[in-house]
Amino acid sequence: MHIKDAVFVYHLQEPEDIDWHGRYHFHGADEYEIHYFLGGEGSFLNGSRKYSLEPGSLFISPPGVKHRIETSNVSHPVTYYAILMQLGREDEEIQELFADEIRWNRKHAIGDGYRFFFEELREKTLSPNSYIRRSAIHQLVSFIYVLASREKQMNLGNAENAHVEKALRFLQHRVFAKTNLPALARHLNLSEEYTIRLFRHKLRTTPMKYLKKLRIEAATSMLISSDRLIYSIADRLQFNSEFHFSRSFKEHTGYSPRQYRNRYRQIIGESPEHESIIYLNDRSNPSNTTE
Repeated sequence: MHIKDAVFVYHLQEPEDIDWHGRYHFHGADEYEIHYFLGGEGSFLNGSRKYSLEPGSLFISPPGVKHRIETSNVSHPVTYYAILMQLGREDEEIQELFADEIRWNRKHAIGDGYRFFFEELREKTLSPNSYIRRSAIHQLVSFIYVLASREKQMNLGNAENAHVEKALRFLQHRVFAKTNLPALARHLNLSEEYTIRLFRHKLRTTPMKYLKKLRIEAATSMLISSDRLIYSIADRLQFNSEFHFSRSFKEHTGYSPRQYRNRYRQIIGESPEHESIIYLNDRSNPSNTTE
């Protein structure tokens, strides 16, 4: 197995972002995509079926199955994690699980308590350390087997994980709003020192650095998919100034916001097809039935 991509999409509400993330597409041979939704109003079209979105809904899209996200209320924007994996010949049993036991053509209601699991999986997948990336694969494989077991309650871990789950929910809801460490600590009913120590232990960063990273990731999407002015993006994401935003952005990406926009818009524009075949203009619904 190879995890090709792991993303977190927060509050899908900008028109350009909705167009991009809501594109109708499918993935190539041996590629499976997991979508795990945390909130928002909309639908998920997976093959010939259309499902209403609920917090804690999980969907699996196998190779060749067209799928996309529909938003229905921008005042209740969609938030989700997506994991794209490619299976090899040694993963025949997992392919059989997807086909027979897990059944991709359904909605899996696993609950909204897996924010930390998917965030940790995403962080490990993006790690420069090959051993950490490999551990993400084992973590995902374990999740797939537990999902196939159809256990109603999957183990969420210890009390520390529950605190991190609550903290992630708090911070992810404040990408576009002002907040600080004291507010987070009060929300968790923990000291600021313990909150920092908990984050460093579980996510190898501090709460405010994590929030800044979320905001930078949101900025990359806004830069590529919209014509917003840079100072407007900085203001929207609660940076003190355009200079502060540009400096933080370059620290995380290696590019200034303007350089990033020019570079990655060009890459997307010049590439006729990526790993997947994308149908940007296909807005037909496979089904009028919502499950």
